Amino acid sequence: MDMKRDFELSRVSPIEEALFTVEPQHTLSLGDILRRQCQLGDAEVARIVTLQAERGLRFGDAAVALRLVQPDDVAQALARQFSYACTTVQAAPHLAELAAAVDPHGDKAEIFRDLRAQIMLRPGGTEPVALAVVSPTPGDGRTHIAANLAVVFSQMGQRTVLVDANLRAPRLHTLFDLPSRPGLTAILADRQVAGELDRIDALPNLHVLQVGAPPPNPQELVQRETFRTLLRELTRKFDRVIVDTPAAQGAADARVIATACTQALVVGRRDHSAAAHLRALVEGLRAQRVDLVGVVLNTH
Repeated sequence: MDMKRDFELSRVSPIEEALFTVEPQHTLSLGDILRRQCQLGDAEVARIVTLQAERGLRFGDAAVALRLVQPDDVAQALARQFSYACTTVQAAPHLAELAAAVDPHGDKAEIFRDLRAQIMLRPGGTEPVALAVVSPTPGDGRTHIAANLAVVFSQMGQRTVLVDANLRAPRLHTLFDLPSRPGLTAILADRQVAGELDRIDALPNLHVLQVGAPPPNPQELVQRETFRTLLRELTRKFDRVIVDTPAAQGAADARVIATACTQALVVGRRDHSAAAHLRALVEGLRAQRVDLVGVVLNTH
């Protein structure tokens, strides 16, 4: 490997060690968190404490009984107390598609946690590797699966980076409502400008590397050694690297990306993806010796 090349990538790369100071919410009581979160005044807190003592209730239950907070407020406060990152559709409407973030106790979120467990229980499943999420055709739900999977890994406390490698039709910047900035294409094109990672405020262990400006030569860019070097750097600095890809039909980008990642999750959409296309994609990845995590049939 060209050591000068590695040094140049590191110099212009945005990938800094993701260390940040987070207030230790678990040291605060539920009452303290609710008071800050719902802006409860001294008089309101006194009413809650009085009812709590009279009826032997928990602080949150007493606050709900007095209609000073909503049950969702208590759920959010509990999540913060136990360092479980989540939000609500009201607080972050742009994240409505991310069930794992806005409805963490719902059935859909549980499906993604089950998928996370299946990945981690595989041999080597706890090792930091790059996982490409691939599918045959547009509309199969790759981005939906990749984003929710990244969320549930980040909720475990794992430093997770979600890479948008769909240079043809990127969507992660829209899904997370990110400001436009140089991203993956700037890094791969060797431009003397650093791409940047976006940290998701509601999910402090989750970062996104967006595409930036869509290029005229997407396949050529992901075939560069720079892309593989970037993935290696990310797997050194993050616990999980999830990579979104373009549709596999009609272009080789997805197979190139999956080969660079070395591991792939194949996504199909029920009543949408043709079985023959899924089979061809699986066989093509196996021929490239990509480690297949599994096949997911999406109903989203």
